[in-house]
Amino acid sequence: MVFLGASALLNPLVAATINGFNIDERSVPATHLVRAAPAKDSIQAIMEPQWGDLTAGDWLADTDEVLSITMGEETRAYPLRILVWHEVVNDQFGDIPVAITYSALSGSGIAFAPGNNPDGSTRTFGVSGVLYNSCLLMYDHATESLWSQMGMASIAGEANETALELLPVRRMSWAAWKQAFPAGKVLTRETGFAVDYLGDWPYGDYAFDRATIFPFDVNRNEFSTKERVVGYVGEDAQRCWPLAKLQEKGQLYDAIGAQTIKVTYNADTGDVLVQDMTTRENLPVISCFWFAWQAFHADTSVWIPLR
Repeated sequence: MVFLGASALLNPLVAATINGFNIDERSVPATHLVRAAPAKDSIQAIMEPQWGDLTAGDWLADTDEVLSITMGEETRAYPLRILVWHEVVNDQFGDIPVAITYSALSGSGIAFAPGNNPDGSTRTFGVSGVLYNSCLLMYDHATESLWSQMGMASIAGEANETALELLPVRRMSWAAWKQAFPAGKVLTRETGFAVDYLGDWPYGDYAFDRATIFPFDVNRNEFSTKERVVGYVGEDAQRCWPLAKLQEKGQLYDAIGAQTIKVTYNADTGDVLVQDMTTRENLPVISCFWFAWQAFHADTSVWIPLR
């Protein structure tokens, strides 16, 4: 990854453009936008993903993680070893478009229904090279509006304040995924880019270091910066659960307003499922570092086990 030096942190760009993107129309302070890469597409999104059966993932270690998405009868795995280098995969399940996004800075893997461009065509995303709250900002290729992964909406440009629809995504080890979905498909290394996906993790020990590289809004202080939480955004409220506590508890029943939900940590797969008890549907949740969750959801409620 290519980052600018400390000057980018101390003197964030406040003009009407950043990395070539017009930010005259925006819903966040310009001073909170940080240029983290020299240009848009310095990190290149995958536009034409290629798929294989389980053997296409033989290069992965059992402990490597994947994002898993099921649409209809088909389940696909997106290895983090690939996603960390590209951050966005523009994909299609039949005639259903999906955008899969990953940010190592915030520890968040999120899937969206991308929606449509003004002309009715399917929206696709690239990587802007700009951050907000130390989190990924994508841009759409049609209007070059900026979109916040963690904010789940556009924050600048023609599409400003347009929301994205969150889709359920699971994060699990490659070993667990293979066992759970033997007929699934895995994103191959045939991305069209000359990247050594088996090389060293580009962020080193970042996930285990309390410090972040870039600044973020501090609204809450219940947990350490990079404690992993699982969060859900309801219609009227947000709630998060510390992953470590869920691992101890296993399963719990909770409520967000009038919505009753079941939260289950699956020890076999290592992921968390949140289910609406009325519809029995799995709800889209976000697994991320605490600093990112509290930066975007200052009013979140937090589940704490009774002692």
